[in-house]
Order: sequence, then structure tokens, then C-alpha cells
Amino acid sequence: MEQPSTPLAADAERDQLRQVLHLLRYGMTRASGKELPADYVAQLLDTTMEMVAGGALQPCDAEAQASRANQAETERDRAYGERAHLVALLAAMTDGAVIAPASDIDEPGWQIAYLQLGGTQCSWHIAPRDADLFAEIEHVPDDDPRGHWDGHTTDEKYELIRTLTRELMQGCGPACSEMHTETGRCEIARNR
Repeated sequence: MEQPSTPLAADAERDQLRQVLHLLRYGMTRASGKELPADYVAQLLDTTMEMVAGGALQPCDAEAQASRANQAETERDRAYGERAHLVALLAAMTDGAVIAPASDIDEPGWQIAYLQLGGTQCSWHIAPRDADLFAEIEHVPDDDPRGHWDGHTTDEKYELIRTLTRELMQGCGPACSEMHTETGRCEIARNR
């Protein structure tokens, strides 16, 4: 099916699809438990498919679809790899960062990086292909309390990061990197 060009076209297409599915459901309900000729069911399916496809079904190009899926997977993996590099850098700059086995994923080798940012836990799943980035981060077993998820959501995690970034930029600016003290203010901010 072609992509609708406008929101109104998308709504119209959804309504048409609902009507087609209703017709198919009606026909199949009528057919259930009855001895109907096979050509009735076949015609019902053909009519439904014609309505869905606008009268002309295009054969699926399996090779092109596989290529698009592979490309999307490669792009996704690249983005997750870039994120893993940034999380590894942040973990290296954060006291108490740990990495633990990811017991919530069935595939072997997955880990979770746990960091305390502004006194709040943040965590990220780390793919096996990115594990070498975290070689210097303390690895803890499943039963270590530092490697247990506190229930934070992804939205909460990134809201915290936005808040902390804003505070760092307002209080210190880009010249600050590693000069924070126990008071939470760096030498640059204190000297302003």
C-alpha cells in the first residue's frame, strides 16, 4: 500500500481498511458452521484483498525487503554503539559506576551499566559487541545491590540527564570537566 500523503488521506485509508475488515469478518462469520461453497470463501477473500490493495496487489520483493531490514538493523546497531561509547565515557567519569549481567535478557553476554547521577540511578543495557568499552568499569555479580534496577523509567532517566546538563552548563559551563568538589560546585563556578 502507498503511504498516504496527508493526515486526511491516512484517516480515509484507515476507515476503508476498517470497512474491508468488517466485510471479511461478516463473511467469515456467515460462513462459520455452514457448508458454503469453496468459491464463496475464495471470492470473499479476493474481494477483500482487492479492496485493501486498491484493486492491484503488488508482489512482495523479498530481496528488497530483506535488504531494507538489514540496513535498518545496521543503523540501529550503529546508534546503540554510539550510545554505548557515551555511556562508557560517562561511567568512567562517575564514581561508583558498575556493570552487571543483564538477567532480563535471554541472549548471553548482555550487561547493564549502572551509574549514580546526581544521587539518582541511571542504567543502560550494553550489547555484547560493546562490552570491551566497559572493561575498566567495576564488574559486579547479580546479587550485588549496586547492580539492581531501582525501577526508574527511561523518561525519568533522560529528564534527569536534561536537568543535570542544564545545571552544569549554568553553574560551570563547558570549561568544567573534572573539577567538581563534594559541595557539588567546581572551582570555576565558585570563582565566578
